[in-house]
Amino acid sequence: MAGRLDRHTEGGTSYLTGGEGSPVVFLHGIPGSALTWEAVAARMQDQYRVIVPDLRGFGQSEPPVGDYYMEGQARAIVDLLDTLGVEECTLATHDFGGPVGLTMMRLFSDFTARELVLSDTNLFTDTYVPPPLRVAKIPLLNTVFFQLMVGNRFGLRMLYNGAVKEKETASWSKFQRHLTPSGMAMTRRIFQRSLADLEANYGEIERMLTDIQSRTLVLWGDDDLFFSTGVGERTRAAIPDAELIVFDETGHFVPEERPAEVTAAIRGFLRS
Repeated sequence: MAGRLDRHTEGGTSYLTGGEGSPVVFLHGIPGSALTWEAVAARMQDQYRVIVPDLRGFGQSEPPVGDYYMEGQARAIVDLLDTLGVEECTLATHDFGGPVGLTMMRLFSDFTARELVLSDTNLFTDTYVPPPLRVAKIPLLNTVFFQLMVGNRFGLRMLYNGAVKEKETASWSKFQRHLTPSGMAMTRRIFQRSLADLEANYGEIERMLTDIQSRTLVLWGDDDLFFSTGVGERTRAAIPDAELIVFDETGHFVPEERPAEVTAAIRGFLRS
């Protein structure tokens, strides 16, 4: 990994930053933190100003006040960027960071994503949900299920074992850095809410895809436990100016599993 990034906090949102030049903002998913993109951002700071926030309630950021879901997280990031004087940037997202980023683009007219990077994310209302996860629609049972699955380290270790294919680069010891008590609780709440009603939660996101004007790079792992490469192909097809790169022998956490390759892909995309 290249040089270290500095950590700062503004208005309750903690973020890593470094470099000078055109800004690139990185948003993580769940479970995750700014560390999801750390290795990529550190490599890119030689040519770009990189900004890597912890979403509210994750990493070292304070818990959200009020809305913890897409709009609340989007507002916190837009507020941070406004404080930092960033109105236009390249926006790189992973997992839940995708709908957060698109919510920023949809709701905040003073924010512009010149280029957009989407990695292993869901932006659709009808994405396949494996049968065990359909318990999210059952009151009471869903709370118990998600507490067991993503509300504790044992469940998250099982998730890690299935979701990460390149375990040498994205080791369990590194992955555990995401698992703060607040981060685990937020992961459970967001996971549970997302699956409970995909139409209500993702309808506006899906409907905006054909109107995205930003040049878009879609990055995917060929062995993603949650979202198959078919979802990546569908994402590319839905956005007018998008291209797709699929990484072999790679799971869901592409920025952590393939940081050098992801860096090269983003650099090439921004140069083209």
